[in-house]
Amino acid sequence: MGLARNSIRRITWLCVSICAAGAVVGCAPHAPNAVKTENVSENPVSAVAFTWSPDSDCAMCHAIESESMQDSAYPAALHEQEAADCPTCHADDSKLSVAHEGVLPDSEMPQRLKSTAVPEQLCLDCHDDVAVLAQATEDRAALIDSEGTVVNPHELSESEDHEGVSCSDCHKMHSSDPVEEIAIGACLSCHHEGVFECYTCHE
Repeated sequence: MGLARNSIRRITWLCVSICAAGAVVGCAPHAPNAVKTENVSENPVSAVAFTWSPDSDCAMCHAIESESMQDSAYPAALHEQEAADCPTCHADDSKLSVAHEGVLPDSEMPQRLKSTAVPEQLCLDCHDDVAVLAQATEDRAALIDSEGTVVNPHELSESEDHEGVSCSDCHKMHSSDPVEEIAIGACLSCHHEGVFECYTCHE
């Protein structure tokens, strides 16, 4: 009789142990079902092409530029205070449309304008004309070369190369770098020897 009781207890204990082990295994974390997720994109939104229009929310992709319009360290913030928004300066709809073709929400944002530009006349529509600007900066030594030659940034000497210089080459609205540093950098991109006077570097 005692032997039978011991056998029943062992069998009962064995059954309880197996059930307990099954419960632990059942609650353990499992790897995701590969079959269910095999053809599901991690971010389906990233595969949807973006269609640009003049009413598009630029901040949706151009967050850095958008933030600069709220930070007084950036010239863009001054324009924003005057109720100027993105389309005020970036007004070339046809080129902007082409530049945004094939863009996806996760596409890499360009660091500078390549296909579009801010026309100088747009700046002059709000600011003084070039002659007035030249007079205002005639005593400033913003542009000075390695020989000590000072150039008025708004009154460059006439040359074929200078004809392509526009306001936005020196005045970067979405940069907090001082305009003087940007301007001298623009000059040195051509005057690479640090000398403004022509025909002094190459025969």
